[in-house]
Amino acid sequence: MKVSIATVRARMLAATAMVVAGLAAPASAVEPQKPYAELTPRPMWAEKVKEGLYVVRGPLGPCLPMPCPAVPSPLNPDGLLHEPGDVAVRVTPEGLIIVDTKFAYNIPELLKVIKTISDKPIKYVLASHYHADHNGGIGEMIKLGATVVVNDKLRDAYDRSKHDGSSPQVTFGDYGTIQLGGVKVEMHHFATGHTRGDTFVYFPDLKVVHTGDVAPEGMPTFDYRDGASAVGWVNEMYDLLKLDFDWAIPGHGRLLTKDEIRQYVKNVEIMNDRMKELVRQGVPVEDTGKRLKLDDLGWARSASTNTFLLAGSIPGYYAEMKAVLEQEQKLDVPH
Repeated sequence: MKVSIATVRARMLAATAMVVAGLAAPASAVEPQKPYAELTPRPMWAEKVKEGLYVVRGPLGPCLPMPCPAVPSPLNPDGLLHEPGDVAVRVTPEGLIIVDTKFAYNIPELLKVIKTISDKPIKYVLASHYHADHNGGIGEMIKLGATVVVNDKLRDAYDRSKHDGSSPQVTFGDYGTIQLGGVKVEMHHFATGHTRGDTFVYFPDLKVVHTGDVAPEGMPTFDYRDGASAVGWVNEMYDLLKLDFDWAIPGHGRLLTKDEIRQYVKNVEIMNDRMKELVRQGVPVEDTGKRLKLDDLGWARSASTNTFLLAGSIPGYYAEMKAVLEQEQKLDVPH
């Protein structure tokens, strides 16, 4: 069969147009992932979120941290699966930008998993907050030559915690950006919620955000030792929803859609109203954990429920809702 030069040229132009269109088209989002209830213990692993962006999950096990304590406690083990914080890996031509580092003892395994994604060096580590299950490994990353960036409200918290003797080198206020290899990554601090320096790391070109523990797969927990606020949590989540994203990498667990984030903040508002009602009824603080209704919110037995009930959230939560209730009474806000 004879093919004219004009036909060949037309086919070449069409092929070129297809390639260009493919490069310009937005990357497709991942399929919904399995919840904790459908998973089993496993080592750390990586999953592709969108082109150039990955999440590192696990390891999944019965306790956090691992190994389980020699003498079991109400927190460890609790019969559920747990994992350190989700790590985001953004690949650029000039190196990697990662979000969070897990525990310090997770670093060797984390580095091996990241190598399966890219052999480029880790240039920046952006921290969602200071808790050790998310950023206990920042010192090791500094030793490897990475620049660690955190919100300046938590700089003192990193110094106090001294997870491994090293502290972040760079801080930002309410907004910061990293530009690397033609890729822009944004850092947003909207309000005090889980901690004083909650940071949302936003990948605008991919419409994905890393939420840290403001939106985990499980119920919220409040670090009142660090000045947490359940009211601020709601405010920062509504600010988060103003960003243009379709997938969220949570502090722990599977990817969440924007609709799931919308429902999450509604659930926090419902829980806040319920705690205020318990305070209004005069329920003693030590009894509120048993009286607070969580089952219809999906939080009666989540990976973080025991942390909320047993690890210090309740007294601070009670006190905050009592203060909110007193302020509403002063302003004569209807209930």
